[in-house]
Amino acid sequence: MKSLKLVLIPALLLLVISGCGQKADSPVGLKDADALKAYFEWSPDRTPLVSAHRGGPVPGYPENALKTFQYSVDAGAAIIECDIRYSKDGVLVLMHDRSLNRTSTGEGLVSDYTLEELKRIELIDMNGTPTGDEIPTLKETLEWARDKAVLHLDIKDGIEPSHVVQEIRQANAQGFSVVIVYSFEKMMQYYHLDPDLMMSVTARSPEEIQRLKEFDISMKNLKIFVGVSEPDLSVYEELHNLKRYCILGTMHNLDNRALKHGVMVYQELYRNGADILSTDNVELVVEAIRSM
Repeated sequence: MKSLKLVLIPALLLLVISGCGQKADSPVGLKDADALKAYFEWSPDRTPLVSAHRGGPVPGYPENALKTFQYSVDAGAAIIECDIRYSKDGVLVLMHDRSLNRTSTGEGLVSDYTLEELKRIELIDMNGTPTGDEIPTLKETLEWARDKAVLHLDIKDGIEPSHVVQEIRQANAQGFSVVIVYSFEKMMQYYHLDPDLMMSVTARSPEEIQRLKEFDISMKNLKIFVGVSEPDLSVYEELHNLKRYCILGTMHNLDNRALKHGVMVYQELYRNGADILSTDNVELVVEAIRSM
């Protein structure tokens, strides 16, 4: 049964309208920014989607590793969320923490190591076991993601937005790259660098939605992160009226509740209005969708 789930669930989950108006069974075929925007234009018959937080690490599969991303996609995730930092020599690499200590065999700050030095360091899983995986660059990640998944790029402090936009453009990855921004001001900075770029921005209340609407940016450029706890249901209603997909972060508290009480926790979140769950429990969320 496990192999059946891994093969069939992605096709069941990812029926969406492509930029050409044709049905697509996965993110395969999202060739440009217009196709990506069409993929994420909300409608009442939208398909619930799964985002793998930090790539979806499980024992044997470390966070922010290409092998882990593939495991999560095979399990049914349409979206891979990953974290971007600078190496000492200014290369964009994948790492959540400033320090290497928690997730690798290295020690000290990521920014104290050149790319060549970082490539000699081994990633470790959540149990502290070395996995043989190396730290990927953003360039390698964009190459991996083509025709496999949509990337949500969590850009850490100190990263120059123009460098991120340049990498996405050079990889011709506008059709499957979404930049996570943490302020409306940063949103507009990216927008002015590339008006076609799709972004994920936070709006957790009617007041924040109203402020967002005051900026000179098309809503088609945006997916909305509504927080790590459920917002008032009126937030979902207003955002859906704007045809925006709503992302709810279930990592930590909500994921723990689902582990205790079962898939009905996730099912209720989807029914209440969440369109994408960003989770540490990819396989359990996929199971919840399958049994809805």
